[in-house]
Amino acid sequence: IDESLDQTLNLATMAGWLNLSPYHFARLFRASFGLAPYQYVQEQRLLRARRLLHQPGAKITAIALGCGFGDHSQFTRAFRRRFGQTPSAYRSRCRS
Repeated sequence: IDESLDQTLNLATMAGWLNLSPYHFARLFRASFGLAPYQYVQEQRLLRARRLLHQPGAKITAIALGCGFGDHSQFTRAFRRRFGQTPSAYRSRCRS
């Protein structure tokens, strides 16, 4: 999953990696990680983006797309929900 965060990841794709049905994969995944596969993927994307925001030359839109978000606004909404601030506010806080 970590190697594919920049790609579209859906339940069928991830289940196919293990030759499982999507339902069985989701059930086993939740039992193992305590999260639904989508929640895990979203969390990993946000954590990767947060690390990349420490790089001063990286554009926020490029980070969003590189972490698998469809666009800048989708990324900003998810980041704000998870971390309580926008990506640009987080980056500014890290620099000071």
